[in-house]
Amino acid sequence: IMEKYADSLFLPFMDETNGVTSYGGGRYLDLSTKDLGTTANEITLDFNQVYNPYCAYSKHYNCPIPPANNVLDIEINAGVSYHK
Repeated sequence: IMEKYADSLFLPFMDETNGVTSYGGGRYLDLSTKDLGTTANEITLDFNQVYNPYCAYSKHYNCPIPPANNVLDIEINAGVSYHK
């Protein structure tokens, strides 16, 4: 691991906005282990920081697909929207 990314976490996810108001392949959230809550089982998610992957804007990028465990059955109406 590169030292500058030692505290970094990457959360790809999908929600009910995918393909409607956000990119169909999911969105991403970058986190830090410094965002951990009072116990190791908690983390604060700021969905206002959610962004579309580069592949949403250019066919020259390949993006990871969010795992099935990261598919939410709700709308996350925060972060970057996507309109083609």
